Amino acid sequence: MKETFKYFILHNAFKLSFAVLVVLLFGYVLIPFIIPLMMGGIFAMALIPFVDFLNRKGLSRDASLVMMSITLGAVVLTPAVAFFLRGSRMVNAVVQQSDMNSIQAKVTKSAYKVIDRFCDLYGFDNEVAKQKFNMLLTSSVNSLSKIFADFMISLPELLMWIFITMLAAYFFLKEGDRIRKMFDRYFNFTDEHGDKFIHMVKLGCQEVFITNIVTGILQATVVSVGGLIFNVGDFYLTFFITFIVSFIPVIGAAPVAAVMAIACFIDNRAGAGVGMLAFSAFAGISDNVLRPYLASLGNVSVHPFIGLLAVIGGVIMLGLPGLFIGPLLASLSFGALPIVIEEYYPSTRKPLPETMPE
Repeated sequence: MKETFKYFILHNAFKLSFAVLVVLLFGYVLIPFIIPLMMGGIFAMALIPFVDFLNRKGLSRDASLVMMSITLGAVVLTPAVAFFLRGSRMVNAVVQQSDMNSIQAKVTKSAYKVIDRFCDLYGFDNEVAKQKFNMLLTSSVNSLSKIFADFMISLPELLMWIFITMLAAYFFLKEGDRIRKMFDRYFNFTDEHGDKFIHMVKLGCQEVFITNIVTGILQATVVSVGGLIFNVGDFYLTFFITFIVSFIPVIGAAPVAAVMAIACFIDNRAGAGVGMLAFSAFAGISDNVLRPYLASLGNVSVHPFIGLLAVIGGVIMLGLPGLFIGPLLASLSFGALPIVIEEYYPSTRKPLPETMPE
């Protein structure tokens, strides 16, 4: 046994070392693109039903991919770039043209009146309450400014990621058959378990993609329509900010509507303020209830609480792409992982008889 192992090492050491070195170096080169490549894979899995639909209509796979690419470029990529560019310019213009100090002073003055009434009514210390409010307001303004400043700085990188993601999705769709052959060769699943595994991954990618995009669009639409009804803010700017903020788990888009409600109360528009608070509550419900609920639908049963933790953990560890990758990992853990376990440890336990022998 020792001689056989020694013979194997002596005759394969350089080949194995070379293979490991090449893989490590190639992986190191691809590190900046790992996230967009993963997003491209998720996107490709989500688009497979559309490609199959075009195939059933008589188009070849290459023609289907070309049509899909043109459609995605016209319907997704170009509008997304225009959306982010215009939105970032509008946010930048608002920040540069607005006197943030005067706005903060106006908010502070109105808040002090509410604090004085509340403290006089319940016997609290006015100065301590005002000091706590100033700390909260300053922290909120600084955090909000940092979020949008970081977003605008990373906008070129985000646009590059979108472009690479689209190219990766096209590559994965075009080379689907070759990737499946590599999967069958190296994973060595049985045909039944291999088909189940691929099917589960497809379902997980489709659910994750639809969940995040649909929820973000819904929240942005709700808050923007609320602002349009009560004449608060610009519709496009509100939609842009709300859509971006909606990707923040737990917090979601509700604070945007809440800030708009506060602005209404400051301007002595109590009716509009109450209305925007209602829209804020609805947006919060759609983020904290609808998102985990949609992620738990389908053949993979993931508890909404686990789905919420996956979203939060994904964002903490991976940033914005974690909104997609976190829920996908949860879906794979509960859907695809049991297939791997069944492959190596099949369930052979016989069912108990309906009636026990006497």
